[in-house]
Amino acid sequence: MGVGLTSGTGRPGRHLPRRDDPIGSLTGGLCERLRLRPGRGGTIRGRSGRTDALTFAATVEQAAAGLSRRGMCLGDVVGVLAPISPDRFLASYTVMAVGGRALTVSPESDLRTQCRALAETDARLLMVSEELAGRALELAERSRVRQVITFGSALGTTPFKELLLPSPDGNGYSPARGLFDNGHLGYEPAGDDILTTLHTHNDLLARFAELREELALTAEDVVAVGEAGDEATRLALVALALWTGACVVAGDECPPPEGRRVTVACDPAPTRIGFPHAGGAL
Repeated sequence: MGVGLTSGTGRPGRHLPRRDDPIGSLTGGLCERLRLRPGRGGTIRGRSGRTDALTFAATVEQAAAGLSRRGMCLGDVVGVLAPISPDRFLASYTVMAVGGRALTVSPESDLRTQCRALAETDARLLMVSEELAGRALELAERSRVRQVITFGSALGTTPFKELLLPSPDGNGYSPARGLFDNGHLGYEPAGDDILTTLHTHNDLLARFAELREELALTAEDVVAVGEAGDEATRLALVALALWTGACVVAGDECPPPEGRRVTVACDPAPTRIGFPHAGGAL
């Protein structure tokens, strides 16, 4: 059994940089931007509720600092096991913000495939949604995963909120610095092997720039991300929406805000399917 590693899109990101581009990771600099422009912030929504973009971005930075204190190093692989939801994006952006590689472990994969993906990428940490904590603990027993961090609470796991505690000595990691050894890892079975695809920071940022030009998002847009499409594109699209101040609807069962309609959706590629009404509320 082995792992085949390919590059992602391979695009050089020649459209960059711009002053309002992410720095180091897809959310690098987002928190500061939203603090300086409080009227531009959007929201990200899931079945369990909504979070304003500034709170989401600040949580990414706090959690990244928490992972750094726990010894996570540049280039480390962290598994993310969650349905498409704000928690899934929060986990992936947090991993990339601390210089790691987020491995999306599909909830639809069978146990053996999930184990192989974690083992072959040498993942030692797994971040999971509360309802999948049981599966995560089973995966930890069958792989090199040594810690499971849960969005919620589950026996035998570490609550995500512990990452948000302040540093005991007052020192903190700064996710705003440039980190280019991060990215997203996808996988697919290939016979008895697992083929992984690494989408580097530059790949993701190039996709971010392309979507910005193609979609021309505004703060009045509602962007829906569900099961259709690939994860690397979803990560770039959601980040772009947050930077733009748009509303993100995460998950196929999550409705748009009352009185508004989805204007951009993955079908399976991100596509504009409508235009917002002027003056729509977030």
